[in-house]
Amino acid sequence: YITFDHGSLFNVHEYSGPGSEGDSMVRRVNAITTGAVLALVLAWSVPSVRAQSVAVSSVAPPSAIKDFTPVGQPPDTEEVPPLVDWLPIWGREAREKGFDLPLPFGVGLTYTYINQDMVVSDVKIEGKPLGVTLRDAETITDTGVFRADAWLFPFLNIYALVGQTSGVTRPAVVFPNGEVVKSEVRYDRFSYGAGATLAAGYKAWFATVDANWTTGPLVSEDGGQISDEPIQSITATPRTGLLFNTEKGGVGALWIGAMYITATSEIHDVIDLSEHPVLARLVGSDSLNFSARVSPREKWNYLLGGNWQPDKRWSLTAEVGGLADRIQFIASVMWRF
Repeated sequence: YITFDHGSLFNVHEYSGPGSEGDSMVRRVNAITTGAVLALVLAWSVPSVRAQSVAVSSVAPPSAIKDFTPVGQPPDTEEVPPLVDWLPIWGREAREKGFDLPLPFGVGLTYTYINQDMVVSDVKIEGKPLGVTLRDAETITDTGVFRADAWLFPFLNIYALVGQTSGVTRPAVVFPNGEVVKSEVRYDRFSYGAGATLAAGYKAWFATVDANWTTGPLVSEDGGQISDEPIQSITATPRTGLLFNTEKGGVGALWIGAMYITATSEIHDVIDLSEHPVLARLVGSDSLNFSARVSPREKWNYLLGGNWQPDKRWSLTAEVGGLADRIQFIASVMWRF
């Protein structure tokens, strides 16, 4: 889901003063169409992230690969019959030709932590007081995502996801005299969405491109809706890496990648200035009503991740990422059938 969630601004205020992933199976594919499709297939043990979202983040399932030859000795993998043999489409033909495909369905849980700066823009303040500005805000989110997926084609996985985020945003309002009112708002976000993963690979190398869309409203801890409209977020994540065999321990993968996210929300709030008479006089009111748009400062960040699959059903993934003022961590467990 990556999800990559945004926070709203300002609820609790503190005055601070001035400043501041068997053996290799090689079969000749005579049908041109089938051959072209299977050439796109990816490593059975490769994960791919989403969207954790941010946005909501999601880790893609393992896939199939042509001439699977990981670094190290080929794994001795126990065969597990799929729940159905009609998925993925063209999967039956692929299996008959000696290709090893992943189990068609999967469910999984993903946790995502993100710390990033949000850009504040299009600020509107009631009364339009002169000299009042809003600083860009640090936002920290913790997101849990449930994902269900299916391999539609040997090279295409589609999925749906739902997630719950808890977050905090810490912006600040700067007044004409240089004094700052620090703010903190804690909020929750229920989100849902859908996505798809394209996969391609050969022997020990693989590449994936994952993309998803999620939406959901921001709600403060006391139950009030913070944003006028639900947040719409889109993520795109390319990855490439290497497969290796851990002999009796299963199959692993290591990769590098990048994640792009676009997501903007409009928020509004009221700052109580009744305990700050000097500031109240500066703006001519005992409260400061405002609205603003917030979006991630960095749309891209780098990724480094790894995956371990002890068998064809279970998959464990971890990934870290960051660039400039965004840091993220994703952990996932997936079960296939």
